[in-house]
Amino acid sequence: MTYPEKIKAVRELLLVTQEELAGELGVTPITVCRWETGKVEPSIKAKKAIRDLCERKGLTIGDKNG
Repeated sequence: MTYPEKIKAVRELLLVTQEELAGELGVTPITVCRWETGKVEPSIKAKKAIRDLCERKGLTIGDKNG
């Protein structure tokens, strides 16, 4: 699973919009859109925030490296 696919899967499992996910992560909705389309890869800080959000919500997506 690619990183854009992982981000979209997380969002869909949480049943939230790009805007809501952006708010949880402290980024803009356009940033989430760019991550999902693969135009931009999340920074290390953003990846950690996504991982932490998944842990808080009890989600496991793909491998442990992303």
